[in-house]
Amino acid sequence: MDNNRNTEDKATQINKVIDNYFNTNTDKNWIPAKEIMSDLVKAGVFTKDQKKGLPLRKVLRALDKDNLLNTIPSVHAERTETAIYWYIVRAGVTYTPIETTDSVSKKERAKAVRENSDEFYIINLCDELLKAKASRKHTFPFLLGDMHKRGKIRTKLPLAAFYEDANLVIEFLEKENTTEAYLEKLQVITSSGITRGEQIIRYNKRRRDVLEKKNINLIEIDYSLFENDAKNNLSRTKDKDVSLIKNILKQYLK
Repeated sequence: MDNNRNTEDKATQINKVIDNYFNTNTDKNWIPAKEIMSDLVKAGVFTKDQKKGLPLRKVLRALDKDNLLNTIPSVHAERTETAIYWYIVRAGVTYTPIETTDSVSKKERAKAVRENSDEFYIINLCDELLKAKASRKHTFPFLLGDMHKRGKIRTKLPLAAFYEDANLVIEFLEKENTTEAYLEKLQVITSSGITRGEQIIRYNKRRRDVLEKKNINLIEIDYSLFENDAKNNLSRTKDKDVSLIKNILKQYLK
């Protein structure tokens, strides 16, 4: 009860700062929530900013969890499958996301990004060495995720690559990622009632256990074995990468 009261008190303070912001900035109709943090700190609502608006996001999440988000009427929550993006919107104005006009469809852009990924790059090299074309994002009917909310269906868990002739699955260990957006994504609660981070650990173990039970070979490739650039992407020095992959796949090479 005390926590709810404290959160609601914060909401009252936040509303005052929001009203003052829009009264002062008459040219703005909406802003990302993090942009009002400096005003909130100046007003004493929060002692300092952390991780570009984390104190405010914590309050918004708490209100959202208790169905009290309407106590800050100016807040708009843009929800996706994996995250919530918060915006502050002027009273009487409807939030309109900025849309890009692009002749390339979202599906085509996603395909291009996927095919240029480090995962696809390594699998391409594996294809060359194994003289076979992997089934990418392969699924088996016996390898399933947790039950969905309604308790009726389970999604097949995808595997990075499957080479049928070699009876071999290739998976990749998660890259180290400490960005705020990624860490927040790991805290999202899934339909299983656990966080996304916990679900990743659970599903990785399930893949290993089920594949072993079905006598399907599994190799897990760690990106950190390869040379990486400053952005933690592979440097893609092909000769060195091929040499490394040859060693990883040596028992499967003819």
